[in-house]
Amino acid sequence: MVGLFVDGWYPSEEKAVMIIPLFTMAASLLTMAFPILMLISGSYISFVPWLILISDILLGLALLSTFSQRRVLILHRGVHLSAILLLASVAFVFVQAASSWFALALSGGLFVTTFRVASKTSAGYGVQFRKEWIASKYLKLNAKRLGHWKIINAKPTNGLMAISRTSRQLAVMYCRFDDDECWLHLDVFSQDIFNLEHFLFEEA
Repeated sequence: MVGLFVDGWYPSEEKAVMIIPLFTMAASLLTMAFPILMLISGSYISFVPWLILISDILLGLALLSTFSQRRVLILHRGVHLSAILLLASVAFVFVQAASSWFALALSGGLFVTTFRVASKTSAGYGVQFRKEWIASKYLKLNAKRLGHWKIINAKPTNGLMAISRTSRQLAVMYCRFDDDECWLHLDVFSQDIFNLEHFLFEEA
C-alpha cells in the first residue's frame, strides 16, 4: 500500500522487529510435534498437556510481541481470534473429559492465526505516518472523512485518539511524546491507497 504524501506528514520511522515472534513460533512447532508423536505411540502421555501448554505460552509470547509492534492490530480480527484460541487451548489442556487432540488442534489453530498476523506485520503491511503536533491542540478531522472514523479522545494522548474500521481498512491515530515534542501518528492496515490530503480539519 502506498500513501499519498502531503506536506507535514512524514513516513513513520517505526519498523517491526520480529525476532521474538520468529523464534517463539519456531519453538512452538517442536513442542506441538512431540505431543503428536506421544499420542500416536501412546508413550509418555502424561507429558502431553504440559507440552501443549508450553506451545500455548510460546505462541502467546509471539502474539503479544507482534501486537506490540503496531497499535492498529488492536482492531484486527486475527488478533482477537488468536486470543480466543489461546484461552480455549489453555482451558482445555487439563480438562480430563476433553481429548488432548482437541487442545492440540486449538493450539494448531492459534499458530496459524498468529502466523498470518505476524507475516503481514513483518512485511510492513499498510502504512504509518506521523505529523508534528501541538500537545495542547485537539484532534479534529475533516467532516468529509468522518464517515468511517470515530474520535475516541480528541485530546493528544499516547492512547487511541481515533479509529477507523471498514471492510477494507483498519486505522488508528495516537500521539507520541518525545522530549518536548509531540507527534501525531496514523497507523493504517490496508492494501488500498490512503489519501492524506485534507484529512485533518486544519488542512481542509
